[in-house]
Amino acid sequence: GDGGNFEAVACDDRNLEQPIFFVTEDLKMGALRRYTPPLTIPGTDAGWDALHAEGGTTEFLVFLDDNSFVWSCDEWLGRYSQEKHFPNVEGIVFREGLLYFVSKRTSQLYVLDLDNGTYTVSSTKDYSLYKGEFKNRPDQLAKNNGEFLYFTEEGGRTPGVYAIDAEGQSYAIFEAYDTKYFNDETTGLAFSPDGTKMYACFQDCGCEVSGEIDCGCLFVFWRTDGRSFDGATLGLKFHKTGGV
Repeated sequence: GDGGNFEAVACDDRNLEQPIFFVTEDLKMGALRRYTPPLTIPGTDAGWDALHAEGGTTEFLVFLDDNSFVWSCDEWLGRYSQEKHFPNVEGIVFREGLLYFVSKRTSQLYVLDLDNGTYTVSSTKDYSLYKGEFKNRPDQLAKNNGEFLYFTEEGGRTPGVYAIDAEGQSYAIFEAYDTKYFNDETTGLAFSPDGTKMYACFQDCGCEVSGEIDCGCLFVFWRTDGRSFDGATLGLKFHKTGGV
């Protein structure tokens, strides 16, 4: 169709009466969109139906040359900015005034300070930062209620899930070394409501369920101390639940 190659969504819900939505587009000359729905009745929290209300505003992310950014109604300008600065955007997540997203083409993490209109950029291939083998394309992002920002990985010999904390300390949560996982992709990263379980999938793990090859595999991880993944230590067990 004529729609975009949309990848992920995040929501700035600090104002429950008028939440703001962000959508990424996995194209070299895509555009990262900000959608502001019309204001609801004062005193009434908006729901997901706000996305279908008439009168909303769509704007596009434009990077300036001094580590600042603006939101523009000019879609072409937004596409030009993405092609130049952050092509093929994948995962996106919002927490506490900061919008995080990654480009799989540049292998970089971008962090927007939404209130101050500034941004920072860091490489996900910075080997002084990451302790694991995070050498391929970053994909999804996830952030539970704590300080850890989690990444999934697309491709490579050891696809896995990685994390960094608020101080920039990095962690390899898990990596797959069996040959059946080569060039696979970790995806579907999510947490249980209490934060004690982490779920992740391999997209094409070469497993066999009901005679189907490359069915995908779902894994469940938990900490040996039973605490939330938001805690200070990361001792893990895992349990393979089978194909999905």
